[in-house]
Amino acid sequence: MEHTLKKNYPTPAGGGISGEQKTPSFSQVLIVFGAALGLCVGFAPVFFGTISIFLKPVAEEFDWGRAQASGATVFSMLGAAFGAIAVGNLIDRFGPPRVIISSVIATTALVALLSKIGNSPALFTALSFSIGFVGAGTTPPGYLSVLARCFDKRLGLALGFAGIGMGVGTILMPMLASHLIVSQGWRQAYVSLAMLSGATGMLACFILFLRAGNKHQAGLSPTVETSPVKGMTAREAIRSRNFWLLLGVVMAVAVSSLGVVIHFVAMLTDRGVEAHMAAKAVAISGAGVVIGRVACGYMLDRYHAPMIAAGAFFLAAIGVVLLLNGQEVEFAWLALSGLFIGFALGAEGDFLPFFVRKYFGLKAFGSIYGMLFFAHGIGGVLGPVLFGLAFDHFNDYSFALWGAASLLCMAAAAVVFMGRYREFGDKQ
Repeated sequence: MEHTLKKNYPTPAGGGISGEQKTPSFSQVLIVFGAALGLCVGFAPVFFGTISIFLKPVAEEFDWGRAQASGATVFSMLGAAFGAIAVGNLIDRFGPPRVIISSVIATTALVALLSKIGNSPALFTALSFSIGFVGAGTTPPGYLSVLARCFDKRLGLALGFAGIGMGVGTILMPMLASHLIVSQGWRQAYVSLAMLSGATGMLACFILFLRAGNKHQAGLSPTVETSPVKGMTAREAIRSRNFWLLLGVVMAVAVSSLGVVIHFVAMLTDRGVEAHMAAKAVAISGAGVVIGRVACGYMLDRYHAPMIAAGAFFLAAIGVVLLLNGQEVEFAWLALSGLFIGFALGAEGDFLPFFVRKYFGLKAFGSIYGMLFFAHGIGGVLGPVLFGLAFDHFNDYSFALWGAASLLCMAAAAVVFMGRYREFGDKQ
């Protein structure tokens, strides 16, 4: 299963997939930092994470209903889901540098273009889908594909620390957007966010593809090096049991955990929890994402990944069950629920690229990861909708919560059957 692949990604001196040092090299540290920085200002924090901040001023200016304005949320996520497939295929063909840099530039331009829209919900929705589609290169399928090519024995920890960047961006960007809207108005705020995202994203690319490696290794020079890379093709992966098992697990976890997260505040306020206390619970769930990233990344390098994943998903199921215990549950237990669910979300961000690397290899890493990330994105769309439909029908979240807990338990059980890692070029 070998073929020759253009080395369009930085290989750290003395590290990478051909024998890493016990102590991370400076280049390896830079690669992780570059990926974290890029994720911090990518599509998810800068656009998707700020839609709720822009929703009210945009709707008020054009006299749109909230449903019309919030449609951008669903369509941007759909765009990112479909974009992940395209990004994965393009990375396998052209290498990460060209794809990620192009994505940064295109995302910057389209976010800035939002400042020029008129009274057209259809145009706003179309632009939102387009931003999600072209911005997929600034999400995990883009940046984390670099780490999968540069790390082996410390891949889990590298993924964990890089993923913190997205968590930090998700916290900072909404606050920055709110300040910019107050001081500049929503139109100029989009321009300012686009400029920040573009400049910082290009800095991240410089660190990843020039500072941490060199021009030849980054694929930015006419001189091309080649090296044998092992793994399954996308077609071979699709025919394997593990691909469909992992796809089902990813979909189940996304539907259940993101469904809970999106409706979390509503669940708490329905129980009489004050708004500021509900906000604290959300912050705690965000902390759970960060903890899950680092803790599970650390454990992935030391223990069998499916067992770690099963534990994280089962912990999330416990968190969901805590939300089922009626009005009498104390706030501390509700906050613990958010922590457990956030932990699983953070862990899933590490598991997915790690599993693709270990079970399918690098030969078609981008394509396979992109297809699985597509399942995650579709699950992220379906989960909140299904929770909303369940509440509207039963006037209660209990049915949806039981369903989410069941899905998480099934995911925990299913992932154990992934089996042993495949030997795909750990020492090439």
